[in-house]
Amino acid sequence: MSKRLFIALPVEGRTQKLLKQNLNKAKKSLDSNLKWVSGENLHLTLKFLGDTKIEKIEKIESTLSNTCSHYNTLNIFYNHFSAFPSTDYPKVLFFGLNGDIKRLKNLQSKLEDSLSEIGFDKENRKYTPHLTFARTRKSTDINKLKNEYNNFINKNDLRVFQKTDKVSLIESKLYKSGPVYEEIFSINLT
Repeated sequence: MSKRLFIALPVEGRTQKLLKQNLNKAKKSLDSNLKWVSGENLHLTLKFLGDTKIEKIEKIESTLSNTCSHYNTLNIFYNHFSAFPSTDYPKVLFFGLNGDIKRLKNLQSKLEDSLSEIGFDKENRKYTPHLTFARTRKSTDINKLKNEYNNFINKNDLRVFQKTDKVSLIESKLYKSGPVYEEIFSINLT
């Protein structure tokens, strides 16, 4: 038996509330056919593990504990809106961030290395920290979305602070209504 897992910095409390408000503004401004992330599911992914055998969870927890014990709390500022691959061709809409980005990337890199030692493939793409809030669908009119999104970006300011003091192992359960995330384990940053 397996579980669909990922490792992330959870978004909780006041930060979640403020980002949900920005998400709601985006929903009102963007007419295009998008798949929205639920405000309760907002998180900053560090590593997607995918379908993972249950017996491997204990090793993952140990790896997380050992790696994260060397890291202090991270200060993150969600301070802009952007898109992948670009705002001229928006397929994934996200909250961009700054703050302790160098330390965040270092943490992600160390997790990537540590997890590869217990059998997880390293990601080939460069890690770009972001918080996804919407994705396009096959039927999304990209040109229309590009205009709407760039107009939205120009009219809205994003300033949300997050003091990140834990890293979580999360299970993603997929349902027709959308994914439901359940924290399996977390480790506090000192």
